[in-house]
Amino acid sequence: MKQRTAASLVAAAALLAIAGHFTGIPSLVYVFKPMATLFIAAVAFTNWRAQRDRYSLWVTIGLICSLAGDVWLLWPARYFLIGLLSFLGAHLAYLAAFTRRIKFPARPFVWLLYAAIGFGLWLFLRPGLLVSLRAPVAVYTFILATMASQGMGRFLILRTSTARLAAIGAIFFMISDALLALDRFRRSIPASAFLVLGTYYLAQWLIASSTRATPEVTSLSV
Repeated sequence: MKQRTAASLVAAAALLAIAGHFTGIPSLVYVFKPMATLFIAAVAFTNWRAQRDRYSLWVTIGLICSLAGDVWLLWPARYFLIGLLSFLGAHLAYLAAFTRRIKFPARPFVWLLYAAIGFGLWLFLRPGLLVSLRAPVAVYTFILATMASQGMGRFLILRTSTARLAAIGAIFFMISDALLALDRFRRSIPASAFLVLGTYYLAQWLIASSTRATPEVTSLSV
């Protein structure tokens, strides 16, 4: 799938999913929320088929896990934990991609900084969490922060355009999840659907775009 075509499809599906939230038409959300992620996954999968590198493979796996999470979380009251586990798998897959030939932690100080931010977020959310959710959310937040920190540390080492895309995408993933958690467990955020989904799709698009062919990606394919 060509990058420009994919970008148009993702933007259209994302806007329709967001419109579904604001207009109260659930069918738009059910159809187009996972569809936008599917189009993003197609970008990474196409790049993997062309390059056969492990970085693109792990990113593709992460997007497939995200797609599963999108579907489960269409019914959050019933399938929240399964959705959480699906996205946990996505972050572990992204972490696997970001550790291709780059040791963990890529930059220990960055990891500690991101972990501290994640811990602070969990402490803020803790009063609004059910007791049964406190441990799962803590583990999820730690893995999310670890993945994002590795993405940034990897960029600080490689200094390539694709590594920058992945690092920024991981940051937007943290922002999206933080907004979602604050809206769900602390207090309602105005226009939360636009903010959460907008940052989420941007995060996934940037990470998927980091699989494009570059000398860096080729060197990490073995």
